Amino acid sequence: MGQSYDFAVEHDAAVVRVDAACARATARSARAAAHCEARRAEAMKRVREAFRAACERRGGLEAPPQLALERWRFATKLAEEARGRTAAAAGKGKTKRRRRGACGVVGENTDAMFPNVAHDGATKGTLANDLMRAGVSEAIAIEIEASVCAASAKEVVALEAMKQKLVDGGAHGLAKLAATKLTIHKHSRDLTLGDDYLVKLTHEAYGKLRALYEKHSRAGGDDDGDDDVHDRMFALLLRYKTIHGHGFQAACSHDVFRVLHDDLKVTMECFASPMNAYFARFCSAFGDVDAPFGSIGSFAAFQPSRGSYEVNPPFVREVLDEAALWCEALLERAEKSQNALTFVFIMPGWKETGAFDALTNSAFLRANVLIAAVDHGYCDGASHQRRDPYRASPYDTCVFVLQSSKAARDVGVKDTFATSVRVAMARAVPTLVQLKRQKRA
Repeated sequence: MGQSYDFAVEHDAAVVRVDAACARATARSARAAAHCEARRAEAMKRVREAFRAACERRGGLEAPPQLALERWRFATKLAEEARGRTAAAAGKGKTKRRRRGACGVVGENTDAMFPNVAHDGATKGTLANDLMRAGVSEAIAIEIEASVCAASAKEVVALEAMKQKLVDGGAHGLAKLAATKLTIHKHSRDLTLGDDYLVKLTHEAYGKLRALYEKHSRAGGDDDGDDDVHDRMFALLLRYKTIHGHGFQAACSHDVFRVLHDDLKVTMECFASPMNAYFARFCSAFGDVDAPFGSIGSFAAFQPSRGSYEVNPPFVREVLDEAALWCEALLERAEKSQNALTFVFIMPGWKETGAFDALTNSAFLRANVLIAAVDHGYCDGASHQRRDPYRASPYDTCVFVLQSSKAARDVGVKDTFATSVRVAMARAVPTLVQLKRQKRA
């Protein structure tokens, strides 16, 4: 049985709204979204190959460190977004407003997936640190990171030119583009675009995505017809396939969300994807492809004044640190306004991180539950295409409950909360048979 979901939970419409930037970034044309994503996949393949070649040629490595490129992408996009917010706050981020076209508008010289941050050629970043841990000298590691940043920036420019060309072609040009094809098998479904692009998903995952699409897109009259929903699904699934790192997309099981909803009134996730979301509304990394399925945009742009939310960021130090600081800032605002705001922050037990320190010492901390790695599991980030939904946790997990004073009075942490969470997380531990099957896969 795969990951369950609950789309019946009511949200505070005044608080949970789609971010304007997310809405603008979402392509008007489902067909354009699918074809743009195919070009992004090609671009990421080139960046990966350039990184692999640099590691081999300059770094003396047989292969790049595992998930190093994925961690770099998360951290560098975070820096790019922070730079954009700082410039906007200083009044320097104003550019000529561009009309939202068939491919959507992400921002001036930005892309939803590729970072476009210049490297000074001297600073050690996430990628350089990963390379140094693999035995590469500091100077060479920095050089490789700078080359990857340059390759990514080059792809941003090329993708922007491609999207503009597609938009300039108008409706006639879009009509010539091939539609995504659906093929149904006994245990799965394939979505293909032409002869080169294929994504797979289980029947259950297809049903879930279709239900989300019906709720958020067709209900609003944005799209119509099976071609549109299949094009949207293809763009979504290819995006997550392209970035790799399914481990970064792992989620708590439905049992955990039931506890969080019943005990603390949690109604939304701040880091999720349409494939692993439990609730119908969530924040996600890729609003441009996720929004038709329920995403309201990035957590960095979400500013709830009240409510109860689950926060389970990708296990990347920079992302964890920023998310913890943002939760603290939002809680301080809620405290001043005397609003009830709750965050259930879930992260690995990495005591050396800024996030762990900030959460442990927060004035809003109401509970802290530490769960040993062997005692729990997560919903696999690739469960939408796999037989077994759960994976073992590689780390201990900490569950922090942070609440404003009013939230603590209105919905306090029960004495049974720690036990309930432990039991719920234990139910996601894969069986020995499942572990053997996953190992073979």
